[in-house]
Amino acid sequence: MLRKILFLLFTMILLTACSNQETIKATGEGNLWNAHLIYEMTDNHLSDRGGIEYTGDEELLYVTYSVVTDEGGRGGEVEPLEEQTAISFGTSGGNNPPATKEEAIISLNHATVEIKWRTNTGEYEELINFKVN
Repeated sequence: MLRKILFLLFTMILLTACSNQETIKATGEGNLWNAHLIYEMTDNHLSDRGGIEYTGDEELLYVTYSVVTDEGGRGGEVEPLEEQTAISFGTSGGNNPPATKEEAIISLNHATVEIKWRTNTGEYEELINFKVN
């Protein structure tokens, strides 16, 4: 029984080590927001995750964001908790990744996030361009 478990564990480690996964990170800075977007891609799958962080001094009452990449777009809206400044885009994925790492970098370098938010003093918006580091 122990031998079977060790064999299974070894096989899983070997398969994980042999997977051809690339991780590419892009960041962007605005006047009052910082953003990041991470691609994790294999030959046949792309997943991305990221988020934004407010660097201003006012309390956020409401935030919407719209992320646009060459692979598509997504957005969300949040009523932040008291003193919350970071907002996650969550994770999404698909079976149509860019063909190469270079194409993924180009896509991320064209990506943007539009942020609109409300505080006690008004409504604001900012557009941030991503750049692969």
